[in-house]
Amino acid sequence: MIKQEYPETTSLRYMNRGKMQKLAANYFSKNYFESYRGKPYAQLSHKTLAKDFRKIQLCFVKGNYRNDPHYNWVFQNIIYNNYLAYGNPNFINQIATVDTKRSKLKKELVNISGNTTSRDELLQLKQRLSVEYAVLLDSELRQAITEIDAIIAKKSDAQLDELLTYIEKLNRDKESLVKISKLNQKATQLLPEASQAKQTEFQSRLDAKTVALLQNAIDIDLGPLNQNLDIAQINQKLKAFKQDYGSFSRHSQVKKGEQKLIAQKEKLVNTQIKTIEAQIVQADNTSFPRLENKYMSYLPQQSSQYQKLNALFASRKKQLVEQQRLAQQQKKLEGSNERIAFLEANGKDEGSMQFKTVGLNNAAFFDYIYRGHFENIELDVFSSHFLMILNGYLNTFGSLCPDELPENKVEIMTDVCSRESVTTDGYGVEVSRYCTAWKTIGTGIFADPKLYAAKMRLVAQQNQDAFRIAVDMYTNPDAMGNSIDQVHKAKALLSDWSNFFRFNACDSKSVKQFETNLLAFANQQKPERLKGMSVYEKIKILGGPAGDQNHAKLLNDIVSNQSKTWALNKYTGNSISNVRELKSADQTQMVTLKADYNFSGLLGKQTGGVTVKFKDGLPDCIYFSDYPNNCKKPNSALVAKYGLGEYAK
Repeated sequence: MIKQEYPETTSLRYMNRGKMQKLAANYFSKNYFESYRGKPYAQLSHKTLAKDFRKIQLCFVKGNYRNDPHYNWVFQNIIYNNYLAYGNPNFINQIATVDTKRSKLKKELVNISGNTTSRDELLQLKQRLSVEYAVLLDSELRQAITEIDAIIAKKSDAQLDELLTYIEKLNRDKESLVKISKLNQKATQLLPEASQAKQTEFQSRLDAKTVALLQNAIDIDLGPLNQNLDIAQINQKLKAFKQDYGSFSRHSQVKKGEQKLIAQKEKLVNTQIKTIEAQIVQADNTSFPRLENKYMSYLPQQSSQYQKLNALFASRKKQLVEQQRLAQQQKKLEGSNERIAFLEANGKDEGSMQFKTVGLNNAAFFDYIYRGHFENIELDVFSSHFLMILNGYLNTFGSLCPDELPENKVEIMTDVCSRESVTTDGYGVEVSRYCTAWKTIGTGIFADPKLYAAKMRLVAQQNQDAFRIAVDMYTNPDAMGNSIDQVHKAKALLSDWSNFFRFNACDSKSVKQFETNLLAFANQQKPERLKGMSVYEKIKILGGPAGDQNHAKLLNDIVSNQSKTWALNKYTGNSISNVRELKSADQTQMVTLKADYNFSGLLGKQTGGVTVKFKDGLPDCIYFSDYPNNCKKPNSALVAKYGLGEYAK
């Protein structure tokens, strides 16, 4: 009986305690115990129960059933444990509850067998079984569910028959499709509860009627298509067709009807392609969406007509974006007419001078210094970066252009350690070393005395601010990232000075012009201005190039340039992937570029992330995934290259 109740049970040893109590209460109930004893369990005397138990116990022992795990389990958990509980009102009440619930369920099942019980009442009874009659055996509940389902199926079958009768009477017109759709929705609720035979019959007869209605309606709707229809009219027919037959789209009649309309549109596109192409070429921002919708809607993406039109529209869209961007740039230039006029009226003519900066990391800064356009310079004269620039110029000019120095040139001095303090451990191994005394010596390199004096004044100013700078550095949460950025700037300057005098001769007028203004900027004096707008200022005003750009190549160059400062990791060249673009609302300017890149380090090959934020359409800040809040300025030569359109596709 246990195996019948719980066929999935393989070991009675782990039978759930709740299941054991449920089995005991049912097996001592009237259905089982009274048939054995002739009286309910609660009416037997203690003497009779004791006598019965001894008989069972003797049989159990003599028959050696205790060695059988199943007999042993039943005896211990169903008979022995509950016999000892005899006289406990709780167990007797449990048995009484089982008897009461079993009788009540039988009455309910008898009552629902008539036709007066509604489907909803049957469903409610089915839901109540697992709660109200939970004390009964699972097999009884399963049998009750089977009986309820059979009655529900009978009622559902009858309701489906009524629907079928109504469906068969429908006329063969389009209005009947609306009715059959509503009837199908109603049948959807009944079908899962109906008998399998009725489900099959209903679906078969419904499909047959639907096919007949669809075929008739579509034949009337389409018929022989009017050959004089234009593309706009075909679009209207397709729209109406989808609205009318959308809920029947799985049927082959609907698919064939739609294909017939699409084939007609494809035929019209083929015959009118020259006219369509001319319209696309002449489309502006207003007419473009209308034309795109007119000619490309409803065409399958795999069709040759769609592919051809898509290429034409994509090309025109690119042109429109470029025109819009160029118009914006022209508007910005016109808005700068006052600035342009000022630059033309203030300063001296550049004449034959040629100052080359393209390719240098600090190209924009050098050009602004050369032209004396200090108003464009964002760099603070008292910053460590400018001091690095000035010091680099003095050392490079003194090394490469000594013949161009004035007669009163001065030697560049430097501080070196004269005494060190070394600490060792008990084994004589050096632990630390630091300088305790310094002395100033000459470097053997000479400089213009005025420029050198300006440098020493800035050094003295920085020495006064040394404590504040140190505090700022250590309290800044991005201190590590900033220090790495300083290394990058220093390395970038080394590269610049190695090329500066290769681009511009030591004795050229342009270098003299640059040096004059470098001294003026260091001393915060009025520059010697040149007329005309710097190409870097113009790029900044225009705000980035027009048209599609090779952003993967731009990111590769930016990351490759930045990676020169990395201490441990090494960038894997041309490994930029998964480039994500975020453009402005009008799609004319880049706002953000994100990408992944590969690098190798102590942990082997890894993948990192880079984000480039744009300002006015130009790269402005670089963020790497290891320092996501530290803005690193991109190489100005790369920014200029991008602004000049050298990354165009």
